[in-house]
Amino acid sequence: MRECFGERFFYNGTMYDCRDFQTAMVFEGESVYEVIRVIRGIPLFLEDHLQRLHHTLEIQGKNTGIRDREIAEAVRQVIRENRLTEGNIKIIFNFHPGAPGDIRFLVYRIEHHYPTREQYARGVSCILYHAERPRPTAKIIHHSLRLTLYNKLIETGRYEALLVNRQGLITEGSRSNVFFIRGNTLLTAPDHLVLPGISRKYVLGICRDLGLTLQKEALPEKQLAGVDAAFLTGTSINILPVSYIEEQSFSPAHPLLQTLMQEYDKIIRKHIGNVDR
Repeated sequence: MRECFGERFFYNGTMYDCRDFQTAMVFEGESVYEVIRVIRGIPLFLEDHLQRLHHTLEIQGKNTGIRDREIAEAVRQVIRENRLTEGNIKIIFNFHPGAPGDIRFLVYRIEHHYPTREQYARGVSCILYHAERPRPTAKIIHHSLRLTLYNKLIETGRYEALLVNRQGLITEGSRSNVFFIRGNTLLTAPDHLVLPGISRKYVLGICRDLGLTLQKEALPEKQLAGVDAAFLTGTSINILPVSYIEEQSFSPAHPLLQTLMQEYDKIIRKHIGNVDR
C-alpha cells in the first residue's frame, strides 16, 4: 500500500523525492503520529496537533529533542514544496534501533478521502467491531488492528467501524470519535477510553458555549435502539452524520446535529481567516 503522495517529503532535516520513500521507515519499530488537514495551504489546528503529539510521546515515555517550531516549519516546508492547497499531511516519529539516533522524523503528504456532499446530507453507515486499542489515549500506529479493520470495511462496504470494548460499550471509531444524541442530550465516551480527537475537542467546546447537555458516557451496544442520531468527528471528516450502525437507522437531519455542523464550520472559517491575516 502506498504511503507517501506528492513530490517531496521531509526526513530528519532534509527534503527528498517521494520516489525514495520507504514504508519501512514508518512501519518498522514504533511510530507516534499526527495527521493534519490542509485548507488553502494552511495546516488546520496545527497547535492542537502538536499538543496531542507531545501527549502521546509522554504516554510512550519518548523524548525526541525536537522543538515545536522545528516540527511546524517541516510541516510548512512540505506544504510549500508540494504546492499543497488542500489535502492531508502526516507527521511521524518512528523509534527503531539502527535509525540515525534511533529516531526517524518524517513529514509527508498522504492520500485523503473527504466525505461527499451526499454523505454529509444522508449520513454514512457503520459496523460494530469488538476490539480495544492497547493505549486508547495515545496516537500510535497499530499495524495489525489497522489492517484488520481496513479489510473489514472493504468487505462490508461500510464507512467506519465503531469499536466495542469487552464491557459492551461503544468507545470510538477506528479513525474517528463518535457522538450520540438521545433526546436533547449528547453522549460520548469518557476521555480515558478514547483518542482525544482535535475535532472532538472543538465539538465539546461548542457544547459548552451553547449550553448543551453533554454526558461523557460510553453508550452500551444494547442501547443503540434508544438513540435518535449519531455522528463521527475527525480531521478529514469534520462532523459527519451517521445513517446506520449495523441495521439500526438514525436521523442525519436531526436539528441538534445540524446546529453542531454549522457551528463547527464557523470555527474552521474563523481559524483559517485568522491565520490568513
